[in-house]
Amino acid sequence: MKRILVIRFSAMGDVAMALPVLKLVLKDNPNLEITFLTGKNVADLFGNIERLIPIGIDFKKQYKGIVGLKKLHRALLKNEKFDAVIDLHNVLRSNILGVFFRLSAIPIFKINKERDIKRKMIQTKQLYQLPHTTERYLRVFNQAGIKTNNADFNFPSVIVSEEDKNITALFLNNFLKPFIAFAPFAKHATKSFPLSKSEELIQALSKNYTVFLLGGKENAEQFDKWESSFPNTHSTGQLNLIQQVALMSHVKAVISMDSANMHLAAIQGVPIVSIWGATHPFFGFSGIGTNSSSWISAEASPACRPCSVFGNKPCKNKQEPYACMNRIKVAPIIKAIHEISEKSQSTTPQ
Repeated sequence: MKRILVIRFSAMGDVAMALPVLKLVLKDNPNLEITFLTGKNVADLFGNIERLIPIGIDFKKQYKGIVGLKKLHRALLKNEKFDAVIDLHNVLRSNILGVFFRLSAIPIFKINKERDIKRKMIQTKQLYQLPHTTERYLRVFNQAGIKTNNADFNFPSVIVSEEDKNITALFLNNFLKPFIAFAPFAKHATKSFPLSKSEELIQALSKNYTVFLLGGKENAEQFDKWESSFPNTHSTGQLNLIQQVALMSHVKAVISMDSANMHLAAIQGVPIVSIWGATHPFFGFSGIGTNSSSWISAEASPACRPCSVFGNKPCKNKQEPYACMNRIKVAPIIKAIHEISEKSQSTTPQ
């Protein structure tokens, strides 16, 4: 194959996990060119990489419905001829788009998400480690006959421009090291850290670190409150997505929920302490390269956990709402951060 189309839309974390996979595929297949179709809000993560052409789509403004997907199909084939389509999403939208490519005699290869197995694990609470999402991605390429070395990811994955590096460096010059980044929120409430717990953690960390708060515009008001309430605590809202990724390379560790920031830190090779509530890392959505030593959850998890694969189900624990998050103690998080910090000091050349 010379040229393929790879599809992966939302969510941001799942899209981010595709980046090290695409770079590995390109490295091991030097004659291959990849067009990567994704959301407009994350396409910049895939820039500055040879033979990788990102196309960002905003479905709210363009290519709506089946008619829109047909229009997108025509636009993609107008100037390019693809030898295959790799569908890393396997949802209704990508499946409909896949039908159009199949009618154009272009073979389609889809990810197997093992949805039935995950649903059974939710129902029975009998948990075991499923393949990581990056492993599932690689399997699709292998099915298409595109071979890779499965264990040879290189970090950092995002290529940050010199301009973004300089903007980030100027921002960091205003603060004292060492740095910690904290991303307390997630798309769904069942995966977000309670405000009281977040404040307890920020208060403890700010005694020894400059704490950078990572999140979107919707978190700005809360971040402003914390910035004014705690010393050495600062929002990163003035930085764009790529610049926040660049900031991660300067911190001792990133503390994150099961969210996009966890995956962005992981694909940059940054140490992570991840906090898990309604979801579970055994579903294959942990940060790439992490293990149980950095996964934090309640010591006495409620019997209802995990209640969903993605955390998008409302909490049904009427007796103790959000018990999976509220039971998590701050002390293990701080301990994990101190251990990471001490390890980095011991490995730093004198």
